[in-house]
Amino acid sequence: MPSTPDPSPSRITIVQRPVRGQAVFLTLVLLILVSLPVILSGNRSGRGAADDYNYHWIAIQRFAQQWPVPDLGDYPSATTPGYHLLLAPIVRDGLSHAGAQIIAMGWSLAFLGLLCSSASKTLGRMALVMMLPLLASMYVLYPAIWLLPDNAGWFFVLSIILLALRDRSLDVSWVLSGVLLVALIWVRQVHIWVAGVIWLTAWLGTSESTPDSLASFFRDPLRRSGRTIIAIACTVPGFLTLVWFLGIWGGLVPPSFQGQHQGPNPATPGFILLQLAILSVFFSPVLWPRLRELWAHHWRWMLLACVIGLVLGLVPRSSYSLDAGRYSGWWNFIKLVPTLADRSPVFVLGSVVGAGALCAWLSMAPRRDMWIWLGVLLAFTLAQSANHASWQRYHEPMLLVMLVLIVARAGLSEPMRLRAAIGAVALAMLLGGLTAMSMLRAEPVSTTTLGDGTAGMIENGAHLPILSTDSRSS
Repeated sequence: MPSTPDPSPSRITIVQRPVRGQAVFLTLVLLILVSLPVILSGNRSGRGAADDYNYHWIAIQRFAQQWPVPDLGDYPSATTPGYHLLLAPIVRDGLSHAGAQIIAMGWSLAFLGLLCSSASKTLGRMALVMMLPLLASMYVLYPAIWLLPDNAGWFFVLSIILLALRDRSLDVSWVLSGVLLVALIWVRQVHIWVAGVIWLTAWLGTSESTPDSLASFFRDPLRRSGRTIIAIACTVPGFLTLVWFLGIWGGLVPPSFQGQHQGPNPATPGFILLQLAILSVFFSPVLWPRLRELWAHHWRWMLLACVIGLVLGLVPRSSYSLDAGRYSGWWNFIKLVPTLADRSPVFVLGSVVGAGALCAWLSMAPRRDMWIWLGVLLAFTLAQSANHASWQRYHEPMLLVMLVLIVARAGLSEPMRLRAAIGAVALAMLLGGLTAMSMLRAEPVSTTTLGDGTAGMIENGAHLPILSTDSRSS
């Protein structure tokens, strides 16, 4: 691992709180202005609405009927029930679906507000510009509109990552991260991977003890191991929470969903790199100088990264396939190009380019940040690969968060910041266009019923049908 110099302190200036507050306020206002009209319109079209009405809203209503002793053994959601349990008692008291949507939007406001607040410490108002791709992404916007627990999970993931990036006294951070991990597991069990980030943070220590090369990563093992054992202990409650759910479910998801989400899917690592390649195109004026410098001084590492990307692109089958979980999002574009031996040339090229782009992004980060982002991506990719569905909506928010935080903490010069801002605007235009097209083309979901009689739920005295739709276009 090549040593990555930390940004020059002269380039990093902490922005005053009023300016930071403006960026956060405008970010939240934009989210509300985009989301609230859709909520108030009662939109029931597309994948977001289908997942809401077919699964999460029904789970919330079921818990509301069973309150205060909800049955967690099985319910119509593949996620842990924390998101639904928080809404159940107020739905029991008569809160409508639209009211639940508005309250649940708080998770999205918290997620984007926390990210913007962190980025604005160094970027100031430019943080708002860097937030635009997330505000435009359907995979962030849909959970802000409909009852989907995705952004609740991302809020806790982001909180733990931000604690990991703090270069301060670490023991308190490990304890707080352990508490947040428990809350995270109650919302999205798949994010147990973030426990590995907490362990890595302990192994690295502060910036003074952070390894400057792969060879020094295992230097001073006794001290590093002692810290890591303490961090592991802080994550035990999170693992016990997951084990408890495994016990009552008999698997990683509730019984109704077992066999639907459990993988593995070997195409996921390459697909994540392909997504990073697409996102990085918009920041190429920032990344290209980094790539040239890396090739001049660390060409062996660059070559190794591209070889890894080539392997991840060539080994797994990468054609569009409904049965293999390779559909929706960018998979819809991959299927437009002919394949060879069930391998997509677009997928292979994207995997290689994404590996090179990852090197450039990491070279922008301070040394300790670089190790943490390596750990984040490795743990995140392994966890997602265990899911049969290799869907963009599971990956894109994490990648966008990483890019925002790297730019914010890189100590870029003003010309480079301007290039990054222009790239963010261009990317937001693409993602916003795709989101708008998806919503405009979405068809009203069809009425169906579940076999357990849940279709007979009542909202405000009116029969509420369960709805379903195909999510393959999102």
